[in-house]
Amino acid sequence: MKKKLFYMTLFVMSISINAQVGIQTPTPQHSLHVNGALQVVKDINVGGSANTKGNSGNKGEFLMSNGTGNAPEWKTIESQNFLKVIYVGNKTDINPSSGSYTGTHSTPVSAHESYTQTYVYNVTNKIDNAYLTYSTSTGLFTVVKPGFYNIVPYITYDLNLNPNGQTAGTALSYIQKVSPTTIRLSAISTGHGERTTGLSHNLSSINFFNVGDTFRVRCVYTQDFRLSSGNIHISYLTP
Repeated sequence: MKKKLFYMTLFVMSISINAQVGIQTPTPQHSLHVNGALQVVKDINVGGSANTKGNSGNKGEFLMSNGTGNAPEWKTIESQNFLKVIYVGNKTDINPSSGSYTGTHSTPVSAHESYTQTYVYNVTNKIDNAYLTYSTSTGLFTVVKPGFYNIVPYITYDLNLNPNGQTAGTALSYIQKVSPTTIRLSAISTGHGERTTGLSHNLSSINFFNVGDTFRVRCVYTQDFRLSSGNIHISYLTP
């Protein structure tokens, strides 16, 4: 009984004339002042009033301050125009597995779409299918959620199988929107001298896509070529 009275006395002492409650502090600075760790097992409800519960937010949302005297709000990452990484992939193999793709053997390489190959990422490290899907057989990305996508691939070519006199040429890599209409979104073209055995390209593109739009990464070289290791990350930005 004495112990109960002691704790009741401590609790009453921590309540100021403004009905402020202090836990492990005799001088609370707010309606509830916790001087220590706080464990919340279920919801955190913000806003509301003396008679209403407030909002516990949705899965994946974060709590943002609205300044002194205002209730914080639950927000989505997209609503703040943050880039959300939705796909990370790697290419760890070499294509074709034997031999080489046939090069254009004439210039400009950009005029020879039939010789162009799709760069396929055989390893998917991360994918959010609420935004897009990916086919490792065709190398096609298909958009599920409309908005702006930042596409950043890194591509490498392997020319080690080419004999002397057959390595110099021009490499062209590009991000291609396939449907509903075919268009290059970003491209890089570089020239290389004799006995070049490998080369790399970095690309970047930010474009708006609608639901069902598809895109891929394409590569071509003057001489015969193989496509080797690389990576890609794709981020989403709210329109």
